[in-house]
Amino acid sequence: METLYVVQSFHEVDGAVLPEKPVLHGMEALARRSGEQLAMQCEGVLVYAQGADTDRGEYSDPVILAKYGRVPDPQKQGLYSYR
Repeated sequence: METLYVVQSFHEVDGAVLPEKPVLHGMEALARRSGEQLAMQCEGVLVYAQGADTDRGEYSDPVILAKYGRVPDPQKQGLYSYR
């Protein structure tokens, strides 16, 4: 199982915070830097790691690495593991 590092940005529309398309990275440091940079342009950013076996469609519970600005409740997004 490989680890995916995901940067999920959010924008505001009529008071609601909506997700943009997530960006995948192969390295944690790169994902964290990308998240920091996006945080200056977006309403909110969530950076998380997740184990994945894409051939089998199996994914581990995500682990939140960083959170910037306004993001929806991670539990409501299905993201509930914290480091």
